[in-house]
Amino acid sequence: MRTVLFKSIWRSAALGTFAVLLNGCGIMSWFHSSPGPKTPPPLSKGEKQISFSNQWQARLYGLWPINPYQGTDIAWQGRQIVVSDASGHLVSLSDTGSQQWIRSLVGKSARGATIAHGVVYTGTTAGQVFAFDAKNGHKLWSVQLTSEVLTPVVYAPDHLLLQTVNGHLWALDPKDGKVQWTFSMNQPSLILRAVSTPTVHDGVVYAGFADGTLAALSLSTGAELWHARVAIAHGSNELARMVDVAARPVVADGQVFAAAYQGNLAAYAAQSGTQNWSVPMSVYLTPVWFKGHLFVAEADGDIAEIDPGSGSVLWQNTRLKGHAMTGLSSCGDALLATDNGGYLYAFNPESGHRIGQTRVSSSGIQSSPVCLANDQILALSDAGTLYRIKLAKR
Repeated sequence: MRTVLFKSIWRSAALGTFAVLLNGCGIMSWFHSSPGPKTPPPLSKGEKQISFSNQWQARLYGLWPINPYQGTDIAWQGRQIVVSDASGHLVSLSDTGSQQWIRSLVGKSARGATIAHGVVYTGTTAGQVFAFDAKNGHKLWSVQLTSEVLTPVVYAPDHLLLQTVNGHLWALDPKDGKVQWTFSMNQPSLILRAVSTPTVHDGVVYAGFADGTLAALSLSTGAELWHARVAIAHGSNELARMVDVAARPVVADGQVFAAAYQGNLAAYAAQSGTQNWSVPMSVYLTPVWFKGHLFVAEADGDIAEIDPGSGSVLWQNTRLKGHAMTGLSSCGDALLATDNGGYLYAFNPESGHRIGQTRVSSSGIQSSPVCLANDQILALSDAGTLYRIKLAKR
C-alpha cells in the first residue's frame, strides 16, 4: 500500500436532519440522514462477469462526511490526479499514487478540483476560488465570491463557470479570476445543498437551480436564451417541496437531459428549450450517456436505462433499492455505481443485470468512479483513501 498522507481527525458534526443557516443569506441547506449502509444481495457464479483488483491505494487527510446528494470529484488529466480533502488541502498525485505537491486552502473544497491547460482550479466553502500551477502547485491567483462554492469549477474557452449556495452562477476569467458575468434564479428557503454543475456545449451554458429550473445561457455574455421547469414544487411543507436540479445536465443528440430531486427526468430541445418528454423520477446523481444510451440512478437506489427519444424505461434493476447511491459512471463495457456502504457495482448496460461487485471500503465511497485508460478507475472513500482499481472480464 502506498501511503501519501495521514492525519487523524475527529468528525466535527454528524449528519443531521437540518444544517445550520449559511452565510446569513436566509437559505437553509438540508442534510438528509441517508439510509444506513446495506449489504447487497450476493451474485451467483454465473452472474460474475467482471472482477476487480486493487492496483494501489493512497491515504489522504481526514474523514469525508458522506453526503449522497453531492459527492467529491476526482480530477485526472494525463498522468496527474488532484483531489481535495476534508481538512482544506489540495493534493496532487502521480498516476502511481505518489504525492507531487500539497496546498492549503481557505476553507474546504468538498467538490474537488478541475485540471485544464496546466492549471488546477477549485472553489471552497469560504467562497474563494483558487488557481494553481498544475506542475508545482504554485498559486497563480485567488478571488473572493459572495458565498460558498458548491460545484467544481468548469473550464470553457476563456471562461470558468461555477455555482454558489446563494443561487448565483458565475463566469470568471481564467487568467485572473475577474468576474465576467453572473446569473441567478430565485432560491427556495430550503435547498438540498447539491447544486448542479454547469454544462457547456456549443457556446451555451446549461445550468440547473434549486427551484427546479433548467436555464440555457450564452457563454460569452450570460444572457438567458431559455429556461424550463424540470419540476414544480408541491407539498404541505418545505421538505416535500424540495425539487432541486442537483444532477448535472447532459447534452447529447440535440437534447438536454435534466433531473430534479423529488421531481422529474426530462428532455429538452437544446436550441429552443422545447420539452420533448418528462417522466416522474427522483434523481440527484448525474445521468450517464453511454454508447448512445441514457442511464440513471434513482434516489431510492434503482438503476434504469431510459429511452432518450421517449423517456420510456427500457430496463430497471431494483436489487439495490434502499441503498444510498453515491456515484454513477461507465468504463470499458460496463456501467458502474457506488454506494455509501463502500460497494462498487458493475452492470451490463444492455440488460441491467449486475455482473460484478466488490466492497472497496467499509467506510463508503464518496465519488463517482473516474475511468482511466486500460479499464482502470479511481474511487475515493469516506475514510480519505484514494483507490486505483482494475476491471477485468472473468
